[in-house]
Amino acid sequence: MLSAKIVGTGRYVPDNLVTNKDMEKLLGQQLKPSVESELGIKQRYITGDDESTVDLAANAALKAIEDAGISAEDIDLVIVATDTPEYISPATSTVVQGRIKAFNAGTFDINASCSGFVVGMDVASRMIMSGGYKYILLIGVYNMTKFIDKTDKNAFPIFADGGGAIVLTASDDETGFIASKLIADGTQYDFLGIFAGGTKKPINEERLNNKEHLLQFLKPVQLDRNIKLWLPLMKDVLDKINLTYEDIDHFFFTQINKSVIEKVMKANNLSMEKTTCIMDRYGYTGSACIPMALDVAIKEGRVKKGDVAMFVASGVGFSVAAVVFKL
Repeated sequence: MLSAKIVGTGRYVPDNLVTNKDMEKLLGQQLKPSVESELGIKQRYITGDDESTVDLAANAALKAIEDAGISAEDIDLVIVATDTPEYISPATSTVVQGRIKAFNAGTFDINASCSGFVVGMDVASRMIMSGGYKYILLIGVYNMTKFIDKTDKNAFPIFADGGGAIVLTASDDETGFIASKLIADGTQYDFLGIFAGGTKKPINEERLNNKEHLLQFLKPVQLDRNIKLWLPLMKDVLDKINLTYEDIDHFFFTQINKSVIEKVMKANNLSMEKTTCIMDRYGYTGSACIPMALDVAIKEGRVKKGDVAMFVASGVGFSVAAVVFKL
């Protein structure tokens, strides 16, 4: 039986490094202590005016392709997971395909907000396991600073830009995709998001003046929402495959709040050595954060071939996803 195996990883961030001290200068005031103490953010990378989502995605993709030891022409399918697309149309994946010259590949985008990359791992794996594809390039990319009010002292320090990518291929050994589960609650669509620019609220002068084209926080989000959702979802996936938390060698979570990750690990009596946090160096990079964390963990030797890893992600909408892989 075919499985879907990760054979290459890569990450990319723009050159513009903004430390917390730099951010305080930009805002003209001190940051809340919680930015570092709770969220774990010490610095972040932000795109300049001449950089866009495709720049981040293409650079991450090329690194993953090189790491896999193949060429762009070997790719059969390019999938981009993002909620900060290059354009509303055409698809960002199509623009990336042209940029990296993966001319033998089909393309499509996934928008499941910040859970999009893990959703993409499920989708890409099942497409490979169907026998129809040999190499799939999956990219998670985030350029949310283009949609942030840069005078907002609460939002601006959190969000950052970056791209992460993996190459998956068909495998008949004991490595690769094991199990997954996706859940959502669409009644929470109007808590947080970018609500202008689509068909419901086309851009006009009034909406621009009201900054409705930028990220909006419309309703308060429960601070423990991810803890309440991640824990039962993780258990459900493990129960499917008769594994326990102790059977998982490494956990990768959406990188928005270090204290939440610490609480989830503690609730399962797991050491923080079994997870990788990158908020301190990269800030919050949304749909890019999990592939970026995976690449960091591999390159730094935190995970190794044969390890069993669980990936857990959540995003606005509300969408949550979990996947288990044997690396």
